Amino acid sequence: MVRLFWRVGWPILMCALLLTYTNTSSAAGILKIETKTTVQVKGGILRIRVVFTNKGSAPAYQLQVHVNVSGVEVHAPIVPQLEPGESNAVSFQRDVADLRKGRYPLVVTVDFHDANQYPFSAISGMTFFKETDVNAELIAESEEITVQDEGTLRFNIKNLSEAPREIEANLFVPKEFSASEVKQTISVDARSEKRLNFDIKNFSALPGATYPVFCFFEYDTQSAHHTALTRSVVAIEKDENMFRRFRWLWVTLAAILAVCLIVAVTKERKKQRKA
Repeated sequence: MVRLFWRVGWPILMCALLLTYTNTSSAAGILKIETKTTVQVKGGILRIRVVFTNKGSAPAYQLQVHVNVSGVEVHAPIVPQLEPGESNAVSFQRDVADLRKGRYPLVVTVDFHDANQYPFSAISGMTFFKETDVNAELIAESEEITVQDEGTLRFNIKNLSEAPREIEANLFVPKEFSASEVKQTISVDARSEKRLNFDIKNFSALPGATYPVFCFFEYDTQSAHHTALTRSVVAIEKDENMFRRFRWLWVTLAAILAVCLIVAVTKERKKQRKA
């Protein structure tokens, strides 16, 4: 029995050790889309130009730029393919004559796919002003979080003014996530602070990747519209296989098993010699 186990068990043990140190990696390359957005307001018309560049090492396919201006979204035509290092640009126009003077949110999202048509998105947030630039007397702070399936984004809002504020918070996340609610309204007293939470779920985000999220905090005064922007980061836990996650346990068990086998074989050989 010991001889049979030695002949069969030792190869199995070696296979287990090899599996412990196996690292699964993809040779498909890296997909990364970066955007650069410029805006100009003139004569009641908002002009937006978005330059998007493939900063990865693999081609991106079926790219489409979406621009959200103060809650209204417009879409650009689909670009079939973008090679690594290649750039493209799209332009938008929107009549903003109906907006009060002040500062407003603007969000740019680029949808794209890999060679297997797996969907990804790249999101960026910024603000623009109409007629008069104004500062929001707010401090909005956030913390980076790490999630696997779901998590909570936490924001701390401080009202620096001497007047209470009725603030509308609007959350924008990449399409790899979903949120039960993306808009909340809170009242913050003068010279006070309040916490605000948004629950999010991992819809299609990849293990080990990081994603930016943006939250805008808006309120109105008699003179203008005010907007404060804060950015956070959501990291996805790495999906290590069982052998890599517990590799030191496997190594220890393998060592113990090897010692036991050697001892057992040595004892059996001594018995055979005495016999």
